[in-house]
Amino acid sequence: MKLINKLLILFLFGIHSYSVFPKEKAVYELHSKDELFFLGEDSRAQDSKEKWNLDELESFAVTSNPLYLREKQNIGMARGDIITASLYYNPIVNMQQQFMGASANAATGRAETSLIYNQPFDMSGVIPQREKVAKQEFLGTIASFRDFDRLFRLRLRQNFWTYLYVTEQINYQKEFLENYQDLLDLTKLRAEKGDISFLEYDRLALERVQIEREYRNARILRAQVVKNLRVLIGISDINSPLTIKGRLEFISTREFGIEINDFDIEERPDLVALKIRQQRERMNIELKKREIIPPLTLGVEFLNKGNENVTGVYAATALPLFDRKQGEILKSEESYKKLGFDVDAKRNEIISEISAAIKELQARESQLLDYQKMGLLEKNKEVQEKSRLAYIRGASNLVTFLEAEKNYLSVLRSYYEIIYLYYNALEGYKASIGKMDSSEF
Repeated sequence: MKLINKLLILFLFGIHSYSVFPKEKAVYELHSKDELFFLGEDSRAQDSKEKWNLDELESFAVTSNPLYLREKQNIGMARGDIITASLYYNPIVNMQQQFMGASANAATGRAETSLIYNQPFDMSGVIPQREKVAKQEFLGTIASFRDFDRLFRLRLRQNFWTYLYVTEQINYQKEFLENYQDLLDLTKLRAEKGDISFLEYDRLALERVQIEREYRNARILRAQVVKNLRVLIGISDINSPLTIKGRLEFISTREFGIEINDFDIEERPDLVALKIRQQRERMNIELKKREIIPPLTLGVEFLNKGNENVTGVYAATALPLFDRKQGEILKSEESYKKLGFDVDAKRNEIISEISAAIKELQARESQLLDYQKMGLLEKNKEVQEKSRLAYIRGASNLVTFLEAEKNYLSVLRSYYEIIYLYYNALEGYKASIGKMDSSEF
């Protein structure tokens, strides 16, 4: 009786397996290679022969990004301030006529015509000092722009490495999906022959659906990264294809020629900008003190009254009895002290930032060097091929095979993720010491 029940259960299970397959065929069938392509991604970009490497992206971005060019205009504006500060006082010409229409016998006498020429003179060196302050502000503007350039390049490079990381994900997931198609075909053939149950085919098909979902998500993510890169490099035409040239391969800091502990925090552009502005404020204190002494105005007057022509000279200046720039001097002194605290705080912040960047970079690099030494990718591929071959030959069950496949994908994902994090840490280290250009090392 027990044997009959078992046979009945197997018979019903077999009918169920055969009946499920036709109904769920549309769900389990693989999409074609073209259908696997994410529709939101620019298809022409994949076929485009023009590809950009990192240097080309940066070169184009700094000449076409509107925000970058807008920030650069601050330098020209500061140069205009230098010109304004260096200009001397303009002379003043005054012409007047009095007693117009008066006769010769009038009490006021004949009409008077006078021409007055006034020239203010800098008696305390205000203009040279004002020019020094403007030049210092100009240097501060350049340093601020260099800091903006540092952060701009950091963001651009982070998106570049993200693009390569996601592309690696897409490549191995696509290869994995294609291999799964062959495996599904083989499993279907074995199920039809009766070697295995169709339940194994269904389980493989469901597993493949999960992998395809991750593959499509990676496509979506790459499309978003491309959008960010378009904004950063200043390509406004969405019809222009954009593809990136490069592979996510590990290159050590030694191969890059980077000595991690060789840096000078005083060269960080944001710290340089603060120190320059502190010096500008110190010069501004001196400027305010010089402005206590007002300019001396000398004048010459030419007067014509009838047949008489006379000339006169005079001098005029303000008396600094009440307003002697006390408030402005105090404000500049306090601003100078405040900037001193800002410099100290920024210096401490930079030291902490560099220390954290070095630790992260060393940790990522050490891990990758260990992986490189043990040949992680080669071993992972070898184990995966052996596991797949064992399953095809029937020497392994489905559970063991699926676990091996998941491990293979997990190792690949972790490996490329660590490389991606390593390059992010490397760019973060470069940004923390203020040297984004490799030629500076």
